[in-house]
Amino acid sequence: MPPSSQTPPTNKEILRRLRYQEEWHHRVSREYFFDRRPLDLPLSASSADLKVELEQIQDSCNKSTAIYITSPRPEPYTESNNREPLIRKDIINTVYERWFESHNVDVDFGNFFAKLICARPAVNDQASIHEIINFHRVWCDHVENTLPSCATSPELQGVPFRKRPYNPDHGVLGINSDQNSHFKLRPLFRALILIADNDPHRTGLERVVQVIQTNLADLSAPIDLSIINPKIEDDSSRGRVTTTLSAAYDFVTALDLREQAAYPGKYRDPDVAEEIEGPGCHTEEAKSLGYTGPAIQGSSSGWIHLKDEEEVLPPATPLVHLTRCALRLGPPRTPWHSWKAAN
Repeated sequence: MPPSSQTPPTNKEILRRLRYQEEWHHRVSREYFFDRRPLDLPLSASSADLKVELEQIQDSCNKSTAIYITSPRPEPYTESNNREPLIRKDIINTVYERWFESHNVDVDFGNFFAKLICARPAVNDQASIHEIINFHRVWCDHVENTLPSCATSPELQGVPFRKRPYNPDHGVLGINSDQNSHFKLRPLFRALILIADNDPHRTGLERVVQVIQTNLADLSAPIDLSIINPKIEDDSSRGRVTTTLSAAYDFVTALDLREQAAYPGKYRDPDVAEEIEGPGCHTEEAKSLGYTGPAIQGSSSGWIHLKDEEEVLPPATPLVHLTRCALRLGPPRTPWHSWKAAN
């Protein structure tokens, strides 16, 4: 929350507050799907086995790629059981800090770099690239076939969001059923995946990942894995390269921008605001805080314009605080410090 003041907040300050709330909720939601509730299924799962909450369906949309963890399900009270949550936390913290480059970044409709998927081989088995690609095909087909069922049912159309009955099929976070048409499975998500290594000695941006071409979708141009640098292992002729998470991030992001420029119709409209509680909900909340400006329209990515000297600060969630505490670092600075400095 911003520091209390005797003078009412300006319209600009109120928009900042609402935007920071959107950023915080976005990061908490991404952490939920990486850390607390990742998609976790047997590697051998068929379409008939994919009984998951609809929140996992929408969360697969508006992502550039999938990051796979393909180790067997950890047994309780083992070293691997303790290590894997640390790996997932490290990946989401690392990727989010890299992805959040400004307060104008698109945080609506689950937009993000990647979705984490745990595809589990049998105990003592090792996942092959062929098995992982086949699983990815099954999952992507399932997402596209199931996505229409995320839309609001006829009997609930027109019913205010907060007056609708709880639906356990939606999951803990729930779904945005009224704006389901803005959730799209990107062709690049089908065409390229990352497989994370579990080496505890290489973390952060230096974590080792495999970049795998799946050939499950047609893109605007071929994927050229040979340009990835550095290469820890080069098998680009067979559609795979081992590199760092940093290099993989840059490579995938550049591909995603290329595809969005070539086929904007396969991406959601970035100017549409996510209004999960109904049209005008942002304006109503702003007015409750004293906002007197025109109706708030468009994506929240246009609500804040920092001054040249202002610093971009990613949202600081409880996981960020816990991680910094475990590393014996000080508490993170938050966007509210930026608010105070600018006003």
